[in-house]
Amino acid sequence: MREITKGWQDFWAEFFRIKYQHLDEPAIEKEVVSHIIHTLSLRKGNRILDLACGEGSKTLELACRGMNVVGVDIAKVLVDYGNKAAQKENLPVKLIKGDMRDARFNDEFDTCTVISSFGLFDDSGNLKVLQAVEKALKHGGKFYIDLLNPFTRIKEREERWEEVENGYLLMKYNHNLVTGKMRITSLYITKEGNLIKSKHDELVRLYTLPEMIKLIETAKLVFKGAYGSFSIPLEEYSVTSDSMIIVGEKP
Repeated sequence: MREITKGWQDFWAEFFRIKYQHLDEPAIEKEVVSHIIHTLSLRKGNRILDLACGEGSKTLELACRGMNVVGVDIAKVLVDYGNKAAQKENLPVKLIKGDMRDARFNDEFDTCTVISSFGLFDDSGNLKVLQAVEKALKHGGKFYIDLLNPFTRIKEREERWEEVENGYLLMKYNHNLVTGKMRITSLYITKEGNLIKSKHDELVRLYTLPEMIKLIETAKLVFKGAYGSFSIPLEEYSVTSDSMIIVGEKP
C-alpha cells in the first residue's frame, strides 16, 4: 500500500467541505441559519461576518435571507468555490482567504458567527479569535458561536468508518481528559490501494461553558446565553445537549 501525506489546504478541505460535506457536517444550513436569525433577532440588511466559513454554504444561506455577508476562511479552494457559487446566484457575499485569528475588521458588523470551527488552536489562539470578533463588531453587535458539547462528545465512539465514492474513510477520535483536547486522525483508503493521511492531526479544544464564559469576558465581550441545539423554540443548554451554542454581544 502506497502512503501519501496531504495537508488541509491541498486535499482535506476540498475532500470534507466540497466532495463529501455530509461526512463532516450534515446539510442543515437552513436550520442553522434560521436559528441564528431567530436567536439574534437579525433583520434584512444586517452585515454579518462568518469566520471559518468553509465553502460558504451557511454564508450563502444568510445572504439568501437578505443579509450582507462577508466570509473568511484559510483554505483558498473553499473561498474560490464559495465566491463562484455566490456569483452564480447573484448574492451579496464576499469570501476572503484569511486566518480567523487575524481577521482585520473594525466596528463594521452587526453580527459575527463561528460555526463548528471554534477551538482549533491553543487557548491563546482561541482567545485571538474572540478578540477578532470583538474588533469586528459594532458596539451592541452580537456573536453566535457553535461548539461541540464536551460532555456528550467524549461518550461517542472512538472510530468511525465511512464508505465514499472511491474508497473508505477512517476517522479516529482520541479524548484527553487532562488537556480537554480531542485529537482527530483522518485516513482515506482509495480503491486503488493508496493510503492518504493528514499531514497534521486536528486538535480541538473542548471547552466547558464556564471556560468559554471566562474566555469571552477576557476578550471584552459579554455572554448572554447558551443553547443546546438548532431547534426553535429555543432549547437551553445542558450537559446532555447535542451542541453548545453561545450567544453574546459587544458592549
